[in-house]
Amino acid sequence: MTRIIEKIRARRKKREHIAHNKTSNHQILETLSSSSTIKTKTTSNEKKSNHNFPDGWYYSFEFFPPKTERGLDNLLIRIERMSKLNPIFIDVTWGDSGATSARSMALSSFAQRYCGVDVLLHLTCTGMTREQIASILQQAKSSGVHNILALRGDPPNSKKGRWDVEDVSGGECDRAIDLVKIIKKLHGDYFGIAVAGHPEGHPSSTSLESEMEHLKEKIHSGADFIMTQFFYDVNSFLNYVKTCRQFGISCPIIPGILPIQSYSNFIRMTNFCGIAVPGHIIERLEPVKEDMEAVKRIGCEIATEMARVVLNTPEEHGGVDGIHFHTLNLERSVSVILSTLSSDTNNNNESQQLSGRQFPWRPSTMERREKEDVRPINWANRPKSYVMRTDDWDEFPNGRWGDSTSPAFGELSDLSHFYSFTLGSDDDRCEMLGRDPKTYQDVFEVFAKYVEGMVPHLPWCESPLQPESFTIQKELAALNRAGFLTINSQPPVNGVPSTHKTFGWGGTGGYVYQKAYCECFVCPDNVQKLVGMVKEHESMNLYAVNYHGEEITVGIVEAGVTALTWGVFPCREILQPTIFDPDTFLVWSEEAFSLWSSQWLNLYEFDSESYELIETIRDSYYLVAIIDNDFISECNNGGNLWKTLLSFGDKVQR
Repeated sequence: MTRIIEKIRARRKKREHIAHNKTSNHQILETLSSSSTIKTKTTSNEKKSNHNFPDGWYYSFEFFPPKTERGLDNLLIRIERMSKLNPIFIDVTWGDSGATSARSMALSSFAQRYCGVDVLLHLTCTGMTREQIASILQQAKSSGVHNILALRGDPPNSKKGRWDVEDVSGGECDRAIDLVKIIKKLHGDYFGIAVAGHPEGHPSSTSLESEMEHLKEKIHSGADFIMTQFFYDVNSFLNYVKTCRQFGISCPIIPGILPIQSYSNFIRMTNFCGIAVPGHIIERLEPVKEDMEAVKRIGCEIATEMARVVLNTPEEHGGVDGIHFHTLNLERSVSVILSTLSSDTNNNNESQQLSGRQFPWRPSTMERREKEDVRPINWANRPKSYVMRTDDWDEFPNGRWGDSTSPAFGELSDLSHFYSFTLGSDDDRCEMLGRDPKTYQDVFEVFAKYVEGMVPHLPWCESPLQPESFTIQKELAALNRAGFLTINSQPPVNGVPSTHKTFGWGGTGGYVYQKAYCECFVCPDNVQKLVGMVKEHESMNLYAVNYHGEEITVGIVEAGVTALTWGVFPCREILQPTIFDPDTFLVWSEEAFSLWSSQWLNLYEFDSESYELIETIRDSYYLVAIIDNDFISECNNGGNLWKTLLSFGDKVQR
């Protein structure tokens, strides 16, 4: 957990360091070239791209609280997906007079606790007392929020959408600058503070000079950076930044970009907010205004072009190093824009690569968990459940998983059994899991289709198949159709660079490793056959337990914790962020078996054929975990565990 301004400053400092090193290297090469016959060669990474974006350029997303519970559930899922795009932060809007306070707080807490992304919470002072503001700030602090966007808020309906020059908020805090001062007075430097900027001028300002002086006063009162109103005239933004600099406002300024989703909404919003629209944009949209998909496509192109300009423009001419997307709670357009922008670069911007992951799993940004760097693999596909079950721990594993009998270790709370990742309505779940399964093969097919991407979720898997498992996707699908119902897996990795697009984590300069792992539900007969298979392979371990708590272990001299993923980095101890612990596996198994009941069995009428089928699987199958410790031979031979399992599955199927 950190203030956003500190993250921005850290990126700028790193960029300056990189620029200094590039200058030094260039001077050395010039010296060598001029003083000898040695000819220097430009590497592909040194060649200029068509787009000279700043190193460490960043982006952020805005969301607003939906009005319905179903809408909120769907947005939580969307935020979780979009957090994997690695925004530097997200911001969450706030209704005037706290109209959306509960939902805004819920969104903020969810994003930080479960998605590992910092939140900038909007806070308006319209109609608010100082006591109310103090209470809200305390709630935000309790929810782990470290950043506030201080706003006066929208004018009341009686003002017809516009503040007049001398208007105040109507509460005990007149303007945004007063809110900034209250935040600083009550909480010092705990909160990072942003304020709004208006590239085309604030509607209630009397002159450019007075607006700049007022903005400058906000910064001097404690604001850290500026977030601008959305715009479509890029020159107005660049001129705004230059004007701010001329008036001595040197803090970061982040432009707001609103991708166009529909022509009618675009016209309505620009008219309502008084946003100027260049003629060339209207000319591109007017011919296709009735074609929603064409409008979205052109809207993505326009937003991409705007982002390119502000990122490519030198600082002295108004350029910046970050952009903020007003998403309107939509995902596709922003994803398309970011994909295009990323392909513009030489792929040397570490902050935009998937390998920028801190760990293989996404850490929570809650302050209490900031030292957490080890997790058991079992909840890899249900991370929110794990965070909830460990939320009341006094300490979190740091460096090693440690002794689970330690008083400081903490029990895995049973609260998770009340937590259920929503698979949607009963009708949605029936669509995914089957309306009337009658045979085991019907169930097997659901698991296989999940692996193949045709079923979006399973009760044990909140998200689609992870990219690292694409390398074994074909094997997984075949295993599931043979009755090995996989819910967790990873291929072996032997020393790939920590910047690897799929397997990388932990930063630059390191190498990462992992052992092959497979976790699946299987029938009793196949468990015994798996036991025989593992006995033939000295490098493998097997752990199994059924619904009734009956355990089977093979290849274990003494049950201990096994590192499944680890990394070696310069000037750091070995990191092992993912482990397998036999005791924790038993705790997980209780949750795993309970999901058959809470998420699948209850879809069908009691005593129906489908009900009895799912109940039989729950009551008779084993949850099996297999580890292959020989990750070196595994990699050299293309994956011994998966070849062995697949061969075994073929025999079973025949």
